Amino acid sequence: MVLRILIADDEPIERKVIEKIIADSELPAVVAGGATSGSEAIPLAEELRPDLIFMDIRMPGMNGLDAAALIQQSNPGAIIAIVTAFDEFAYAKRAIDIRLDYFLLKPIEKSEIIRIIEEAILRVQPAARAEEQVPAAGPQQIRLAREIARYVREHYAEPLSLDTLERELNRSHQYMNRAFKAVHRLPIMQFLTEHRLERAKMLLGQTDFTLGRIAEETGFYDASHLGQTFKRQEGVTPQQYRQQWLAKQRG
Repeated sequence: MVLRILIADDEPIERKVIEKIIADSELPAVVAGGATSGSEAIPLAEELRPDLIFMDIRMPGMNGLDAAALIQQSNPGAIIAIVTAFDEFAYAKRAIDIRLDYFLLKPIEKSEIIRIIEEAILRVQPAARAEEQVPAAGPQQIRLAREIARYVREHYAEPLSLDTLERELNRSHQYMNRAFKAVHRLPIMQFLTEHRLERAKMLLGQTDFTLGRIAEETGFYDASHLGQTFKRQEGVTPQQYRQQWLAKQRG
């Protein structure tokens, strides 16, 4: 198993420092994504389901502590390390109150990053092994997977999380994810992202909607979130995809 890490910091240099430490560590860990604000980190964490998050406190808009508290609701298994250059008691107290895992002061020592990653790997490994043992789908799991897929297709344009499905379908998100993976061989949130991208591609090709409008129509947080997800999954930007589609139509 490879530990998936999300880094949320509005300073590119700070993100690159952590990325380099991870790359040089030779540990089974990879940076799955990066965010420049708390509001950007929330949907990215929902989509990527990282095992470990390094979260700066002071970022534009929503701060890292508020973002971390919201991420805990949708991804309670995520290990969150709060990072700050400000040794303020109020920050530390809030981090304790919302039960965050680590509170780090900048500049962060390389040894601290390595220690946290090593500890995270030890914590995540048992759950990852259990997750890999996906049983064959039975009739109940098939019916539930169909119900989940139908709900996702009908509500993909809305803010949608595992907590939402848990409330609406009256099942635990752990059970729903196991059932869904047994049928579709991918997690629910990946299915949601892929469905949103398919709808976005249709709108890119068949309308002249702006990226902001397409993001709104397909459930992405904003045009930036759509663009980052699209490039990561499709290998091209939404604008490039639209140009390619138009060229094929003329062609």
